[in-house]
Amino acid sequence: MIQLKGKKIVVVGLARSGVSVAQFLASRGAKVTVTDIKTKTELQPYLKLLGSYKKIKYELGRHPIKTLLSNDIFIVSPGVWITNPLIEQAKKKNKKIMSEIEFAYHFIKEPIVAITGTNGKTTTTMMVGQFLQNAKKKAFVGGNIGNALTNILLTKEEYQYVVSEVSSFQLETIETFHPKIALVLNLTPDHLDRHGSMENYRKIKGRIFENQKGTDYLILNAQDDLIRTYAEETKAKVLYFTKGNLAHGQEGIYYKDNRFYLKTKDWHEQYLTDQIKLKGDHNKENFMAALLAAKILKCSPESIQQTLNSFQGVAHRLEYVKTRGYVDFYNDSKATNVYSVIRSLESFDKPLILIMGGRDKDANFELLRPLVQKKVKNLILLGEAKEKINRAVGDYTETFIVGTLEEAIFMAYQKSRAGDVILFSPGCASFDMFKNYEHRGDTFKELLRDL
Repeated sequence: MIQLKGKKIVVVGLARSGVSVAQFLASRGAKVTVTDIKTKTELQPYLKLLGSYKKIKYELGRHPIKTLLSNDIFIVSPGVWITNPLIEQAKKKNKKIMSEIEFAYHFIKEPIVAITGTNGKTTTTMMVGQFLQNAKKKAFVGGNIGNALTNILLTKEEYQYVVSEVSSFQLETIETFHPKIALVLNLTPDHLDRHGSMENYRKIKGRIFENQKGTDYLILNAQDDLIRTYAEETKAKVLYFTKGNLAHGQEGIYYKDNRFYLKTKDWHEQYLTDQIKLKGDHNKENFMAALLAAKILKCSPESIQQTLNSFQGVAHRLEYVKTRGYVDFYNDSKATNVYSVIRSLESFDKPLILIMGGRDKDANFELLRPLVQKKVKNLILLGEAKEKINRAVGDYTETFIVGTLEEAIFMAYQKSRAGDVILFSPGCASFDMFKNYEHRGDTFKELLRDL
């Protein structure tokens, strides 16, 4: 455990996790400085949450490197790049640099279930939480889903387990973070603007299991070539999930004929999937990964089946919003990369009108061509990436470019016919027009109320 009293600590990047860290540090007697390149005005909602902590210092609108280097520890929010000049200078001075999850880990006593991957992290995290809840096991569910891991340190609640979504940004600066169960769902190109290459992205994601031991568990996607090879790099016991049969020698779970088949040395069970409410084969993969974690944590077969039948999904991920004029509207604002859009398109059999666009993350939108040509009757583009997407797929269906989300919705509904689906699946980051993907999705839903 880190001794905090009197320690000089910088929280780099405010936002939600930064607020939680600053609150905990201040409550433990640390000398806290918060720095962010955003201005006081821009950060007002977060600063209000810190209003009662009078001793916190602030360096806002800039990172004054010379001043900040007098501190001992730098706790970095996920949105701050490790190539930031402040972080690079702190490294040169041998200052301790850690992510919020690494910091929180030093104070967490409960076993941690950590979930990472390119897509499906939030849904799977919530699934694991629901499995545990229905099994009458008390779990803190958080991490990179808007409920910072540090929040568990601010509550007096007692928990049996911690379930945490973990991003590549958070894994960049871990040292001792050690989950009892680690899940890696899939790996496809994402955040390459930050990580540089798929090789480096894979390496960073793999850090989730680097501190695991032989008594821990690593749950891997057997169909993902990049992930399968993690089995050769870990000390943990490996379990697999797959849509086909398990390979010879593999233990885990597979999906066949509307059933999940659990097959290990200790478990031989079947679960019905015909009442699962979530669309898409990718959600069956998410369920299988979460189910393995639930079994390791001794959830009963009855509670597992109950969760499979009742889980409703998460906001902003293939979220049904409304039907108007026999046209269904879906909010998929959490689709921030091409592969997430692909999975969403594959989930529908009806004619689709697709609304896309936002801030590009060095994505290859050409990968969408086959599905756009096959399934999308109209494509409506907005945001910074609209021209790039248009060049990649605009010739493969009738395409329109608009300036705002409101215009996009109006155009989509104008082009729709009874039986169509209007899908808002941006395939890009949200920061060109919105605060985050939640703000983007909420705006979409608000605009639909007036339609």
